[in-house]
Amino acid sequence: MTGLYLDPTAAGLGLQMVLGVLVGGLVTIRLFWDRIFSVFRRKRPAEDEAPMASEAAEIGEGERQRP
Repeated sequence: MTGLYLDPTAAGLGLQMVLGVLVGGLVTIRLFWDRIFSVFRRKRPAEDEAPMASEAAEIGEGERQRP
């Protein structure tokens, strides 16, 4: 045995770092989900077009709804 001592403060700090990395990774994946998986999707030309003039007037100039 090496005689190493791990006090509760160090163990708690290590646990917080591991949980922080996991949660940060999950948040990053969630934020960039569309960009990450767009590589694997087929593009649909009809849905990628800009909204019609009547729809643009309803939405408001410069604002677009997210699908």
